[in-house]
Amino acid sequence: MLAYPKHYTPLSLVTDASETAIGAVLQQHVEGGTEPLGFFSRKLNAAECKYSTYDRELLAMYSAIRFFRYFVECRDFLVFTDHKPLAYAFKQNHEKNSPRQMDLMHVTSHPPTRDLPEAAIGQS
Repeated sequence: MLAYPKHYTPLSLVTDASETAIGAVLQQHVEGGTEPLGFFSRKLNAAECKYSTYDRELLAMYSAIRFFRYFVECRDFLVFTDHKPLAYAFKQNHEKNSPRQMDLMHVTSHPPTRDLPEAAIGQS
């Protein structure tokens, strides 16, 4: 951990994926901006490198939540992604998703507790 987490401050995860790796930063929102608490990254295996951009971004979100689960469990937090289709997908019917996507989305989606920006997905 880069900083001591404060229990009363809002948390957010910023996730991203490339063709060969995924990563995220867990941050807390304090007066004057954000403070990073920790970083996560890993290289994608050969099969994961073949995933679509959508699936890699979803995998990054899922993996980051799993990695930081002890810090985000039982807390509201936001997940920020730069992939607009993924942010939009959480608001849609999941009938067209593959079984793998359904599994990942089930873990990462919960009803938002408040109105959130378009690129943020609420977690509770």
